[in-house]
Amino acid sequence: MLKLYLVRHGESAWNVKHLYTGRTDVPLSGLGELQAERLGERLRSWEVKAIYASPLRRAQETAQPVAALKKLPLRLDARLEEIHHGTWEGNPANVIREQYADDYLTWRTQPHRVKMPDGESLQDVAVRVASFLQEALAEHVDGNVVIVSHDAVLRVIVMQSLQMGLEYFWRWRFDNAALSMLERLDDGHFRLALLNDAHHLDGIFVNCDSQAL
Repeated sequence: MLKLYLVRHGESAWNVKHLYTGRTDVPLSGLGELQAERLGERLRSWEVKAIYASPLRRAQETAQPVAALKKLPLRLDARLEEIHHGTWEGNPANVIREQYADDYLTWRTQPHRVKMPDGESLQDVAVRVASFLQEALAEHVDGNVVIVSHDAVLRVIVMQSLQMGLEYFWRWRFDNAALSMLERLDDGHFRLALLNDAHHLDGIFVNCDSQAL
């Protein structure tokens, strides 16, 4: 059976400041580095066939301890980069609520209808995610595959795998360095077998609700 282990990057330097990050390439915070180490320990005894990651630093730095423990190359793929927040990037949510009030309200209530100013829409993300999944699923018939990416991308991966529309975007939650898992059944369909598991983050868990999402 093929199992896709989905990991959101550890806490980043901008997560701490509650800023929209998107494509801005910021590193992990000190706590995020510790979360990445804990993730590696969580997966130490598991057999892993491949590790994919967004090339943005916060995702790479989260995936590196796993890759090192498994002695596997880290397969970077730009299609796993976070949604481009455009002019929202570098701003906290309260500023966006004021300056882009209509778009922000739609983003929080009908996210599939928003295109970020000078950035991407969820449909843009869905196109590149579908391309990535098509190639990855063709290559890996069974075994454990780890994918380290970002909040919006992981949400889209789950929705596409479960054949759900983008309007369900906010029905999921992915905290920093938490672990989720999709299983491919014999009929080719996927089921969600694990969601936002943070047992390995005891004492260093960060609730994403306070972040700019």
